[in-house]
Amino acid sequence: MHIFVSSGICPAAQLDTLLEAFADREFASYATSSRLDGDHDVSLYVDTPAPAPELLAICASHGITLTAQGGGTAEELVKGYLPEDPVEIAPDVWIDPRGDLPAAGRLVLRLPATLAFGDGHHPSTRMAAGLLCELPLVGRRVLDLGCGTGALGLMCLLKGAVSAEFTDIDQASLAATTNALATHGVSGDVHHADLLDGIHAPCDLFIANLYADLVLVILADPRLDDVWPAGNVVLSGIHVRHRDAVKAALIAAGCTLTGEREEAWWCALAAVRLPRG
Repeated sequence: MHIFVSSGICPAAQLDTLLEAFADREFASYATSSRLDGDHDVSLYVDTPAPAPELLAICASHGITLTAQGGGTAEELVKGYLPEDPVEIAPDVWIDPRGDLPAAGRLVLRLPATLAFGDGHHPSTRMAAGLLCELPLVGRRVLDLGCGTGALGLMCLLKGAVSAEFTDIDQASLAATTNALATHGVSGDVHHADLLDGIHAPCDLFIANLYADLVLVILADPRLDDVWPAGNVVLSGIHVRHRDAVKAALIAAGCTLTGEREEAWWCALAAVRLPRG
């Protein structure tokens, strides 16, 4: 499938509300990167020559003028852009896009480069993986919410988790996760879900590598008790300025903080929740 790319510059003060607007529309086919001037480059990936009118209106309302940048297939777009070298995401756990890293003495996730988030080079993925590796994973029932490539839930399965449910609103992410499970010979429930809408089974290990505003919505959702009645949670992708708000939401949800990591302006949090009553 041909993918068309449009890019623009988002003012720093508008980024959070822009991402919220994209999430409200269940649009996840975009990328952002920081600029030296404090603003952010934003790229949209769509299957039509121009983004839908609703996306154009969202960008315009946030001060973004989009310019067409051409496009190509997913493979063509990531070639030469995403790093192809293996990356260690946790002690002795690697993501290898090329598939030629020897597995001796380490766990190697063979995930080819895609447009889905989670290639191991972003701090949020590495911090989440590190916190997960500090937990007992054998026999766990995992929910990888906003799974991207599925790297985190896949790692849990390969380390002994008994089941894993993978959800995302991005079809490219669901395809990447499905392919990853097949490549590694493990099974999981992979399907479209928007936050807690459509979760199939309760879990005792909950992973959410998402933006802080989405994490806060999840922690305040009364359905969380049914989705995750007790167990461990690892949250990542949280900007440091939202750390205290997420910590407070975890405590309000009956959790005890057990771990924290920080890299650049991102942080990740681990917590445990005992059964209520």
